[in-house]
Amino acid sequence: MVAVDTYTRYCESCGTPVTEGPEGGYVCGACFHVVEPRGADEARKRRRIERATMVAEAARLRQLQRY
Repeated sequence: MVAVDTYTRYCESCGTPVTEGPEGGYVCGACFHVVEPRGADEARKRRRIERATMVAEAARLRQLQRY
């Protein structure tokens, strides 16, 4: 038995068949066009806020250790 791939999405830029990621979105292997999944911007903003909070906390702890 031969496995046959059926593509449901094609690159918006060049028309090459693409495979969606687990949360949607894809990167075209031919032209490297990127389509991000829904909610990617909000998730990115949350991660930036979390990282900034962690950096501020680490700086505060370093300051406390000096004294």
